[in-house]
Amino acid sequence: MHDSPHPNPARTEPATPPRLRGWIKRRYRTALGLALRGACYGAGTAAATATAYWLQHRP
Repeated sequence: MHDSPHPNPARTEPATPPRLRGWIKRRYRTALGLALRGACYGAGTAAATATAYWLQHRP
């Protein structure tokens, strides 16, 4: 049995402060673009490395 008179006491603060939520919202598209750019650079580097490895080790 709980000591609280209310079954689910209300939270006094939101999990993420409004100011932080606004900052995240404004920078979401930029972060997504940078993540995509990084993935493309990584894929290109992997392809170049695999090609160089294949060229060096083919008979």
